Amino acid sequence: MTKYNHMLDIAFTVISEEDDGSDITPEQIHVAIAKRLVSLAEANEYDIGGAIGISDTYEIEENDNEYT
Repeated sequence: MTKYNHMLDIAFTVISEEDDGSDITPEQIHVAIAKRLVSLAEANEYDIGGAIGISDTYEIEENDNEYT
């Protein structure tokens, strides 16, 4: 049976004082991702669908069990 590996992205926000985001720190990103994951854990299916998208997909070999 053919299987596929999907790369997903999760939308989250970070507040910044610079319009290009150059002042965003790794800590701010970690906190924002953690908050988003908590909110998604509490969300319904509709909310999750709007926050997560497939950004790449490739066919995998039958014996490739990475991330399954």
